[in-house]
Amino acid sequence: MKLNDIKMIVTVLLLGLSLFTALILESRMNTGYAIQLAIILIGAILMACALFGLWIEAEWSYPFTLIVFALSLANLVWAFTSTKAFLPFTFGLLISVAGIVMCLASTGAYSLEELETYEINKKRKK
Repeated sequence: MKLNDIKMIVTVLLLGLSLFTALILESRMNTGYAIQLAIILIGAILMACALFGLWIEAEWSYPFTLIVFALSLANLVWAFTSTKAFLPFTFGLLISVAGIVMCLASTGAYSLEELETYEINKKRKK
């Protein structure tokens, strides 16, 4: 198994745990749960896009997954202000930060295609 495969598997597990944590916090909410369910649905769609990018090994997949983890972290903070459930919030915080660090480490410098240049003589041929 290559290192890239392990990174992908860990990232997929972290995405799933992040979604699971959001569902746990949503189950403890008294108000605003409809908004939270809509956010979870949008997050699931974004996670499916991230999984597709990881599957085809696209260059945009890890930066996109980084954005998904950052949005998940923002959602966790919002849900924590509503529920005050410390243990699920701490678990979700750990998962989201681990996902952000993993995506930052996996986002490498991709080789850019060389720019094709042409040499032009200063003297024009007549």
